[in-house]
Amino acid sequence: MRVLVLGATGFLGSWTVRALLADGHSPIALLRSESDDWRLSPLCDGVEIRRAALADWPAVVRAAAADVVISLDWTGLAAAERDDATQWRNVDRLASTVRSAIDGGARRVVGIGSQAEYGPHDGLVAAASTMPAPATEYGRAKLEAGRMLLAAAASAGIDGVWGRVFSTYGPLDQPHWLLPKLAARLLRGERAELTAGTQRWSYLTGADAGRAIALLATAGSGAYDIGSASAPPLRETIETFAAHFGGGELLDFGAIEQGADPVRHLQTDVGPLQELGWQERIPLSDGLAQTADWLKGRPVVDSLLAGRVLPRPR
Repeated sequence: MRVLVLGATGFLGSWTVRALLADGHSPIALLRSESDDWRLSPLCDGVEIRRAALADWPAVVRAAAADVVISLDWTGLAAAERDDATQWRNVDRLASTVRSAIDGGARRVVGIGSQAEYGPHDGLVAAASTMPAPATEYGRAKLEAGRMLLAAAASAGIDGVWGRVFSTYGPLDQPHWLLPKLAARLLRGERAELTAGTQRWSYLTGADAGRAIALLATAGSGAYDIGSASAPPLRETIETFAAHFGGGELLDFGAIEQGADPVRHLQTDVGPLQELGWQERIPLSDGLAQTADWLKGRPVVDSLLAGRVLPRPR
């Protein structure tokens, strides 16, 4: 099946492409003209790469004649950008993508949302029963984008899927997230200031998240949450990760106060996703070990594509 992936050079996008290849599909990666494709570079023999200026993307989406279009090209993911009004440009761009996909004959469109659509919660959330209450512009824009995508797909008589992603991690991740930033400090022998770490936090590897998104390219409709079924205390996860660097004494828990309205429990019910056939394959302890090895510069075998080693930034 021909699957067009927008945002394929990103962390989740690149893992989604790997999962599609592993499932026997024919991925097409639509990249910005200037995008660095280091995460995809070992896959060029199996992935059709199309580069275009952002203004030309709608025409490329229509011409691709893909069976499925997956949008992972959201911008403004850094914490400092979460309350920026420019988040809403993503909604307009996604609407254009969905229209172009429909015009190009796609049978299914898949968009990727976020746990931020739910807002802060103290317990388990579920797509079928938890009322979204986003507390940031990022969360509000994602919520509106999901509603738009599902409505447009239904109106056109095709399948629409919205996957809300909870916290992910792993090799190939962006350097500004918690675990890569922590690893960088520990490798330099620097003290790491942290919150108390009492919040319970669900962490899912990029590989398992990519498998979930690839599954939604062929199964299900409506909204699904993508996360790990377990949510240990964040301090426990950090201590396990830091042990791979021998830097436990550098962890300064409680040095940073949590915000006025912190996320105390970040976990979702993955039952609906499991009913489609998805299962989390990489336990947290194994994923943390793989991530530590990759961040140390050691060769790490691709979890999805046998015989391949994961690339590193150029």
